[in-house]
Amino acid sequence: MARAKKENKETTFSKESILDVIRNYSNDTIYFKDKDSRFIWNSRAHAAQFGIEDPEKMVGKSDFDLFPKDFATRSRREELEIMETREPLILNTERLEKPDGSVVWYSSSKYPLFDKDNNVVGTWGISRNITQIKMVEEELSRTNEKLKKLSQIDDLTGLYNRRYFYEIIENQASQYDRRVREQKEKNPKNTFSLISLDIDYFKQINDVYGHNKGDDVLRLVAGILTAQSRKSDMVFRIGGDEFMMLLPDTPLAGARVQAERIRAALSSSPIMLSEKEDAVRLTASMGVACYADTKDLSKLIRTADERLYTSKNLGRNRLT
Repeated sequence: MARAKKENKETTFSKESILDVIRNYSNDTIYFKDKDSRFIWNSRAHAAQFGIEDPEKMVGKSDFDLFPKDFATRSRREELEIMETREPLILNTERLEKPDGSVVWYSSSKYPLFDKDNNVVGTWGISRNITQIKMVEEELSRTNEKLKKLSQIDDLTGLYNRRYFYEIIENQASQYDRRVREQKEKNPKNTFSLISLDIDYFKQINDVYGHNKGDDVLRLVAGILTAQSRKSDMVFRIGGDEFMMLLPDTPLAGARVQAERIRAALSSSPIMLSEKEDAVRLTASMGVACYADTKDLSKLIRTADERLYTSKNLGRNRLT
């Protein structure tokens, strides 16, 4: 029994020694402040972030002595609120820009400091440097954004792809339907139109000149479609030599004007596919449809495609 008591005595720490362990060996920054937000106790890790070796030298200082003014002002405002409400501020993310332009991120929790009579006499807090975590998060966010963009883009032409086409057109339809519900009078411009386009005789181009030259044709057509688009328009490669153009805030008449402009631009942009032959003149067949006339996405796309094939049947190099 005496031996057990002795071992227990040897492993007993005083409150002062426990505080010394926390002060000297915690990697987190820990501090206590009075009601004027002046430091009354600091961990060594907290002092070290300011290049101060002895944490006692921080006593009496405030954030205004150590941090940029905007950071210190924000901290003081938070501490006043904590002391007034007696409520802590948990896991607050803080951004600190240093004089050299570098940025440090902290995850901090701040609490009211009570005396033995439960009066608020200041605040205390603990924070952790999460700069590396934020850097990883930001890099992951950039990577995800890049992957998202790549998932929307056709590799060959750089245009938006088929999958993104259906995502965007559903969004356009939802916006139009909402505007119609909200407005007592319909505005003819509050609709959108589609241009469905196929390159005429594209299979022959592939058969005669090869798929590499066919790819050149697709890239040229993509460039022309983009050049003839407004900033609000979106151009998609649906597959093969099939393209779609989405024209926001455009009724059928405006879409026909746009399609005619594209048809003329294509036919006046020949491409050299062989050194032994003259440049090949490109033409396209197009179908134009407007959402306000169909009120149904499936019917809208089907109408544009049917009108495209009508253009082919009528001799190509035209729009319907």
